[in-house]
Amino acid sequence: MKEEIKNQKAKIKNKKCDKAQVILLFSVFCLLISSFDVFAQAPIRLAVLDFDGDEQGKFADLLRSLSRTSDSSQFELLDENLTRLAARGAGYDRNLNLSRAEARALGQSLGCEFYILGKVLVTRRAVSADQFYYEALAGSFVVETRTGALTLFIFDRAKAGDEQKARDQLEELIRGEWPRCVSAIVSARKKQVAEIETATQTSAPLIEVLSDDFDAHGGELPVFYQRLKPAYTEQADLVGVTATVELEAVFGADGKVGEIEVTRWAGFGLDESAIATVRQLGFKPARRDGKNVTIRALVRYNFRRPPSQAVAPQAASPEEIERIRRSLRDILIPKQSPVKRPNF
Repeated sequence: MKEEIKNQKAKIKNKKCDKAQVILLFSVFCLLISSFDVFAQAPIRLAVLDFDGDEQGKFADLLRSLSRTSDSSQFELLDENLTRLAARGAGYDRNLNLSRAEARALGQSLGCEFYILGKVLVTRRAVSADQFYYEALAGSFVVETRTGALTLFIFDRAKAGDEQKARDQLEELIRGEWPRCVSAIVSARKKQVAEIETATQTSAPLIEVLSDDFDAHGGELPVFYQRLKPAYTEQADLVGVTATVELEAVFGADGKVGEIEVTRWAGFGLDESAIATVRQLGFKPARRDGKNVTIRALVRYNFRRPPSQAVAPQAASPEEIERIRRSLRDILIPKQSPVKRPNF
């Protein structure tokens, strides 16, 4: 009898524990749902960094002004002075050719969800020996801190017979592109929320990451039938961009190129040029133990302006001179970084 009473008490205790656990799990679930809702509705923390080539900071100030005039509940603009200090502390040198890891680190240092940086170039172009015009160019990068991804790149170009008019026209173009920036940032935020909510519901297919010792452990590397060179774009040529684009591409067991993710972006159409080139690659699939396997590999393309596209300097501006110096430093002291095969 005592043993039965003891067992009954144990059952009641277990039921209470189970009920308490259910209540706890339900509370945690509600808290997470509430957190997602608060995150989705909270103002988006935005930082705007000074543009490379814009020593007076006018274009960054324009974007800050536009973000302040947007729906007041939409953005929380970070203080520009604190942004400059944080960027300097993070070692940001106005390099626009960032890897995702570098972009994430910069955004975390700034303390924002999204940030905008870019490059401005105002230069004189010669039409003939006695005729010329001024061209104002701007590349704007909208970056997501969580992933380090380039959310949006916008290229604006203005021409005028007077330098100030060219700058004024460029400002108007940037002002007109602001709705696109807002839309891209808001859409990226919504995507963040959706990914968090469905994180445990999706399962990715098994894809082997290509390592340096893949072939040393019985694997056969994919064999590519041709070497294709991506096009150096007109936008990059106008600004004189030297950059590296890195992609993580899936090379399927069926001989087809699958998902492609940009892991180091450059803007100015170079990312799209690199992706389009990888899409055209024909290859014999990688193999292991006599079977075709799907792998994910790093593909790297280095972009430099072809010599035939280089234009003789016309009253080179300080920005142009600095760009040439940087290019020379890159040639004399090339950057060293690990590369995983295949490397085109």
